[in-house]
Amino acid sequence: MTASQVFADKVPVRYVKDIQKISEQYSLDMKKFLKSLDPSITQFKPEQKQEFCGILQRYADSFYQATDRNRSELPFSYSNLTKQDIINKVLMSKEMEILSGYGIQCNLN
Repeated sequence: MTASQVFADKVPVRYVKDIQKISEQYSLDMKKFLKSLDPSITQFKPEQKQEFCGILQRYADSFYQATDRNRSELPFSYSNLTKQDIINKVLMSKEMEILSGYGIQCNLN
């Protein structure tokens, strides 16, 4: 048995399914948003920033809510996740790296 199998055995199936669903929705929202951008832009318009930051906020909120609902059954490394931990992970995502050149900064809470 691999370490990931041992870890997977300790995470509730409903949590894994919740996170998969949340991640799929995030991915769809992000792809739709990124496809809507003009490749020649160098900075987001205010409404684009609002849409982008809204996608990130919904993802962070949903991820945290799923974690909170399952907290008592999660392994220690997940059960101790705070909302700020999740926000930090979102802000360090590859999407944020890709879009760093646009001067985008989201204030998630």
